[in-house]
Amino acid sequence: MSPLQVYPRLPAHVAEQRLAAHTGQAVEDLRRLSATTDLRASWYPTAPYRVAENDLRTLQETVRAISAEAGWPAPPTKTKGTAFDRKLAPALYRQMAIVPADAASEDVWSFLSLVLLPDIAFWRWPNEQRRPGYERIIGRPRNVFRRLWTRIHSLGEDLGAQLYEDEAVAILERPTLGAHPRVARAIAQGHLGMAGESGTARTEILRITARRLRRLAVVVSLETLDDAQLADLVERYTKEAIDQSRSPTDQVLSRGS
Repeated sequence: MSPLQVYPRLPAHVAEQRLAAHTGQAVEDLRRLSATTDLRASWYPTAPYRVAENDLRTLQETVRAISAEAGWPAPPTKTKGTAFDRKLAPALYRQMAIVPADAASEDVWSFLSLVLLPDIAFWRWPNEQRRPGYERIIGRPRNVFRRLWTRIHSLGEDLGAQLYEDEAVAILERPTLGAHPRVARAIAQGHLGMAGESGTARTEILRITARRLRRLAVVVSLETLDDAQLADLVERYTKEAIDQSRSPTDQVLSRGS
């Protein structure tokens, strides 16, 4: 098994400069500007294994091959964008083999989206409003690549691939739920096991469930519950969310059946 590696880090001020320079450029031009190194990038100082330049090139090739299947350089439709995300997430997670602590650095993901793969980052999430600090490109939690890596790291490949984007956001972007992989996976598993057959909007059900779990987390540390307790809790809250999301007519019919 290969050791976990650290990745180059692009300082925040450099990332902001590159974001401004890259915004509005054709993705074909951004591909020509892409690189595996940047003189202003730094590394986590004490890590024993740095990703090799050849591995960065291989990562480029993998991501670009998946984007080509989704129609790059043509702007992706919503369906193709979702398909790209679902296929890339596990491939990115496996191939990067990144130290989890390094993956918590915004600068790492800024390097990926602004130096290594700007042609893919701006293709998937073009900065059409020319926002400074655009969260899909700068290495914040919603970064084009970071959010996919986090989804697999927290939920695993099977659950991560089944969730819609807004469902993953409802879990992973709430620290009380997403910061603990065991809790996050219990929520996803319970949700997918019940909400998919409810006859109502899956994403809305999860939003309701997540809100209730966050309120509970104020007084109960969810991560201290065992697996059975977590499963029971998620099942109960999901059932309540399904009932709440049904129309009054649906609820009457359900009680009469």
